[in-house]
Amino acid sequence: MLNALAHAYRSECVKTLRARVLVPLLAGTGAVAAAAAAIMVALTHAPAAGGHAAAASVSGGMLKPLQTATSVLCLVLMAVAATSFTHEYRYGTWRNLLVRLPHRPSLLAGKAAGLVALAALVALTACLATGATAWITASVRGLDTSPWTSASGWFSSASAAARVLAALAAGTLYGAAAGLLLRSTGAALSVVFAWILVGESVVTGLTAARGWTVAAWLPGSSLTHLASDAHWAPAALSAALWCAVCTAGSVWHFNRTTRLG
Repeated sequence: MLNALAHAYRSECVKTLRARVLVPLLAGTGAVAAAAAAIMVALTHAPAAGGHAAAASVSGGMLKPLQTATSVLCLVLMAVAATSFTHEYRYGTWRNLLVRLPHRPSLLAGKAAGLVALAALVALTACLATGATAWITASVRGLDTSPWTSASGWFSSASAAARVLAALAAGTLYGAAAGLLLRSTGAALSVVFAWILVGESVVTGLTAARGWTVAAWLPGSSLTHLASDAHWAPAALSAALWCAVCTAGSVWHFNRTTRLG
């Protein structure tokens, strides 16, 4: 079983870590993170005469801008993951994969692990781009960056990086589940984007009118809250539950509907 999982993981990495896929993805997500950092630090108040302005934010450290860009990065990774699974249907390669690796849970887990590894690379790139851009922009504007290098600043940055990584990994699993369930790239992306960009806003607005706060418990919004909220534990629990439900449902559907013949 572990051997099959490792084979599936390596196979997925060969497909997703190709230069023509990896370079544009990392360049694009790094650019988004850098733009968020530059804008946030640029909007910080200019230093007063004879003194220094505060750094962009002690909370979250130098990676605070990345937390605001996480929702965009999650959507990108959802699209990549969904496409990876739907292409197996489009090109009819499930049969070949299942002949080589007949243990379906290991095959699917290995493919998902390869995509999560890609999400980790995106998170690393985004963290580096955010930190470098925030530091350069703050230095150019003469802002005080000492809170970022304090013990609490480094801890906040490490916490932000871990939570962003968790949100990106969860978003990747959402996309993989959508691709596995819907089989069509267009259908998967339409459903995912429509629900996250429109459906959850409608649900949040309707429930807010009744005095309920449910955003942290919705699948897409929970990722944003996980990455950016100080009280992130409910969002982390919600994201974990949604990942478990989506993964279990998609694997069950795959086992019932995909045949070798």
